[in-house]
Amino acid sequence: MDGNVVGVIAIGSVASVIILAMVFNFIKDQQKMKHKERIAMIEKGIFVEAKQQESGVPSLAIIILVGLGLATLMIGNAHFLGFALLFIGVGLIVRDRLLRHKKSVTSRLQTGRLKTERLHSTPVEEDKPKKQQPSDDETWN
Repeated sequence: MDGNVVGVIAIGSVASVIILAMVFNFIKDQQKMKHKERIAMIEKGIFVEAKQQESGVPSLAIIILVGLGLATLMIGNAHFLGFALLFIGVGLIVRDRLLRHKKSVTSRLQTGRLKTERLHSTPVEEDKPKKQQPSDDETWN
């Protein structure tokens, strides 16, 4: 490789590591601030509902995996690594969507809303308006 290319790659790598460190530091500071707010609310006696995380993998990590996979496929010769990163990221996206759907259905089942909602757009026989039966007086007239 040419010396200039190696230098550009080295500078780009260092800059990427610095930017990622800044992003992760910002995320950590945000989480600390939310934690302090929750503790202050609990100390004041304000009810704070426990928040459950949707999936075990943060969204930022999924985006980074997919981006690295695509970049490796386009730029490098390591196609296996690119496909592996890409499909791991896509798999995590699918997993996250399935968990959100499961959570939505489970909450509707617990509250009983699923029974009253229509799952299909086709009307069921029971839902169709029934014809009114004429009264006995009207049939004999």
